[in-house]
Amino acid sequence: MTIGYDAEQLASTARAIGAQVIRVPVRYRGREGGLDVGDVDIERPLCELKDQEVLVIVAPLRPAQKVPTICGLCVTPYEGGECPACKAEREEAKRVVEERLLFDQEFSALLSEG
Repeated sequence: MTIGYDAEQLASTARAIGAQVIRVPVRYRGREGGLDVGDVDIERPLCELKDQEVLVIVAPLRPAQKVPTICGLCVTPYEGGECPACKAEREEAKRVVEERLLFDQEFSALLSEG
């Protein structure tokens, strides 16, 4: 048995006993953050069950695709251990500082000669 098969069986059983089953893709919004649950207004079926105790089951139909990490500083999605945009900015800033220090050292040397 697979995840998808088991989830489909669960949905079939749920429908058979009169439960509402919603099958939609869950997508990450990207830079905005948060998740979209298809085009479904998830509040509508929940409002119909207001003041009742409900059981919510969320089951994947297939293994998930890897979702990229979102950088907490620049909100760029990336994979791996470090945000490439922030890494590039840090490396550029380091290069600029090193150039400035070299310039200052050379300028100081010229002033002390003269």
